[in-house]
Amino acid sequence: MEATLSTLVPLAQHPFLATKVGVDFSTKNQVKRQLGANIDAGDQLRFNGDMDCKISLDFMVQTEMLNSNILFDSFHNTGQSAMILKVGGNTYDSCFIDSFSLTVRPFEPVMGNATFSSYDPSDSVLAGTGNTLDTHLDTNDVVYGHNCLLSGAGNVVASDIINDFSYNKTYSRTPIYTLGSQQATSQIVDGVEVDVNVQSTGLNQLINFSGSKLSSDFGVGLRDVGGSGIIRGGSNFDLIVNSGAHVVTEGYSVDGGGTLVTKATIKEVIL
Repeated sequence: MEATLSTLVPLAQHPFLATKVGVDFSTKNQVKRQLGANIDAGDQLRFNGDMDCKISLDFMVQTEMLNSNILFDSFHNTGQSAMILKVGGNTYDSCFIDSFSLTVRPFEPVMGNATFSSYDPSDSVLAGTGNTLDTHLDTNDVVYGHNCLLSGAGNVVASDIINDFSYNKTYSRTPIYTLGSQQATSQIVDGVEVDVNVQSTGLNQLINFSGSKLSSDFGVGLRDVGGSGIIRGGSNFDLIVNSGAHVVTEGYSVDGGGTLVTKATIKEVIL
């Protein structure tokens, strides 16, 4: 069973070497209650929607692992296009990305989490792949926080001393169901938003009623020990919020004998 839950493979591409994978099924149902009638023990529920299948994974970021990155908007058309995911030997069709987050800290591997919805999930018995994955465990491809590139920090905090950076991207959509089909036939993307949280030691200014608008791009370029990035189609997968994004929360605290700690949240609305 360890083999079944240890890898998640998009299409036939390089696998995500996940530290944790979860697949959760749930039905949309409600209790059948009738006036003046007892609950029928053989007919207790009515089902009023497609079954939900959520796939989640935690993973350590590697440059080679993500060179055909399913997190690129250009790959899934900003959450609109479906993907095929394999968990071990089980295939899940019509998968759409719901969200992903990456956390960058000095001298630690960059860790990620991603969630997907499958509208045509596998209903077969859990199966492993039988493949060994040791060939994918190249430590030189691991992305560490101290190798990453920081840019535009002065827009948000008072210095480039950032010791915690998290990037969260969420996609919301409405599935379209048609007569004669139990599964969704298409998806309408309702919104795409990015939230970035940073921790540092100072603030350039305090936000006002409408927050503070970034005058230039801000973010982290993901790099491995050799300086290689995560590339698809000639473009780097970097954790960037663009100029025009807003700093929407700020805060600071200090403990006795400690240093000033400041926190800020930046929001960018893409769609």
